Amino acid sequence: MTAIAFPAITAATAVVLAVLQMFLLLYAARGRGQFRVGLGDGGSEPLLARIRMHGNLAENAPLFLILLMLTEMSGRWSGLVPIFALVFVLARFSHAVGLRMSAGVSVFRLFGVVGTVLTVLGLCVLLAIVLLHSN
Repeated sequence: MTAIAFPAITAATAVVLAVLQMFLLLYAARGRGQFRVGLGDGGSEPLLARIRMHGNLAENAPLFLILLMLTEMSGRWSGLVPIFALVFVLARFSHAVGLRMSAGVSVFRLFGVVGTVLTVLGLCVLLAIVLLHSN
């Protein structure tokens, strides 16, 4: 059986995103205590923002990590993998900061959304190229 190389960049990215996810979970939980809301957002915009900071990362990180791992394991784009990882992490952090600052449009949220979309679609393109050139 052939050993598959350990995807170290994906693993490191997963660690960073897991720490961010836990921070956002605790931030949302603290808000629930502060606003005395056990379920839902209780009509509180600040609590809703905290819930969405946590939820948005939970919605986007798994797909990104799967695509990043597959790209890293392909061995074809080793120079691009850490760049995609860094941009995604910065984008998700930026998005959370943007939501913390304002529920409206902000440059931080814009970077978060654009960075997320571009990294996910970019990895899809790289994987499509790998698939097209595989035996």
